Amino acid sequence: MKTVLRIALLSLICVSLLTQNSVNRTLAADQNSILNLYDAFGYQKRGTVLDWGFSALVRYNGKTILFDTGNSADNFEHNVKALGVDLNQVDIAVLSHRHFDHISGFDYMLKIKPAVKAYLPADTALGAPFHLTFSRDSKESLAGVPPEQLYFGGKTNSIDFKPGERFHAATNAEFVPSNREIAPGVYLIVTRSVMMGDFSAYPPSEPGHPDLAGFPELSLAVKTEKGVVLITGCSHSKVEEIVRATKLFLGGNIELVEGGFHLFPYDAAYISNIAKLMKDDLGVPPAHCTGNLAFKILRDIYGENYNYAGVESEVAFSH
Repeated sequence: MKTVLRIALLSLICVSLLTQNSVNRTLAADQNSILNLYDAFGYQKRGTVLDWGFSALVRYNGKTILFDTGNSADNFEHNVKALGVDLNQVDIAVLSHRHFDHISGFDYMLKIKPAVKAYLPADTALGAPFHLTFSRDSKESLAGVPPEQLYFGGKTNSIDFKPGERFHAATNAEFVPSNREIAPGVYLIVTRSVMMGDFSAYPPSEPGHPDLAGFPELSLAVKTEKGVVLITGCSHSKVEEIVRATKLFLGGNIELVEGGFHLFPYDAAYISNIAKLMKDDLGVPPAHCTGNLAFKILRDIYGENYNYAGVESEVAFSH
């Protein structure tokens, strides 16, 4: 089966968008679609501003889903208004990961609709709870120490810890630790970065760095009559691993992938290998924060089946 690559490479550490349509929104009201709200490139025919970051509005079978919110609450607000989007109509908001270029616009989203159902990665940096063991000492080793000099009077050596919340304005937020269905046909895929975390280093291109701190990442998957439409944030977990995790959880084929591949730090050989893997082995269209060199390589590999798009672009997909 011939693979069609529809890419929309969004700026930020990760952003790009698969698209078949022009910037003019002429889709039917009930058409499933993905509208690019935030990116560092695009036509800007409707007065949007460019910035490093990603946000997409997904319309799927009567649901409106906001995926990420870009780098700036002010710029997010500007683009939302320029594109005529009513955030009060958003049913579900999803954050892919904690980086500022995806999270910042939530300040405006929650100002407009604090009760929106929000799904967040189970990341302690965002306020997700976790179990903390603060002592592994035996009672015998602490014999003779008065209770007032021991944590919690010596009655326990662990607690359920909940750090401060980044999303304190959200009244209906939920952390997602594992793959799950959140609405009919709508799924969250959980992966964890093992190579690209909070350090500005990108092995294997830059060897010799300490192990990078990984973090959880959410991707959005929706089922259609033609297969799964998958939306990624930055693919810090590596896009090929996100695709594999989605196939393993949902089965079936991938109709479309939109989002960031985070390939801009890498050289041509590395990018070419990923592009060929996606096309030949996984049979999906790559997208997102891919980088200028990756844009060119993907265009060369996919030829006439490569479509370039940015902010204001909209892609339709099947029911």
